[in-house]
Amino acid sequence: MRRYILLALLAFAVCSAQAQEVVDDQLIYNRVTGFMESGVNLETDEVTSKNIQEIRFKHNLRLEYGAPGFLSWFFLDEVGFGCGCDVGPDFINDMNSLRVKQGPRYILSTIGLGYSQQLRPWLGLGARATIAGTWQNTYDTYTNEKLYHDRIFNIAALLDARFSYLRRDKVELYSTVSAGLMCHLERANGGLTPMFDVVLFGASFGRAFYGFVEVGAGIGGSARVGLGYRFNSKK
Repeated sequence: MRRYILLALLAFAVCSAQAQEVVDDQLIYNRVTGFMESGVNLETDEVTSKNIQEIRFKHNLRLEYGAPGFLSWFFLDEVGFGCGCDVGPDFINDMNSLRVKQGPRYILSTIGLGYSQQLRPWLGLGARATIAGTWQNTYDTYTNEKLYHDRIFNIAALLDARFSYLRRDKVELYSTVSAGLMCHLERANGGLTPMFDVVLFGASFGRAFYGFVEVGAGIGGSARVGLGYRFNSKK
């Protein structure tokens, strides 16, 4: 009987020593106590609760659609290209306006395609191209014959600088400034003019594939939405 008691005490001592070794392991102890106290992984929470300080994706492609803003309408509606401010009656122009009528007007709001490279976690530089336009047919009032097709297009090429001030695992807040040239094309003429664009507030949601919303001013429009893809070069 004494022999069985001694064996039981020996086995209990060995198990206690092994358990003490496991508890003394600092990494396992931290994880076990962390889960027991809060129910979450403390190491993961510590990383995702702060701004991400490294560049996770170096390249960035974006496709956007913008609602018209004041600047885009300024060019598409030809405000400033001719005000019709003649003093007194203009019988020739009045008669000509009675001889023609305009069909429905179709509008292509601003569509943009851009690429940027992340130089710092908070700074990305790139380029973007945008296009917007309107088109409309003009007919003879009496014969209903189509006289000509009115087309106006704005095509802009811009250089971008994007500043990120909040970077979480799936959320990023940023602002962007852009400058470049815009080509204004009409049925009868066209020309180049300096152009700018500003994103006052932007927010993206997602990791590699993401969506974004922006509020801005300039040729890109007043409010924008779009999709993007972040990636790294294959080595």
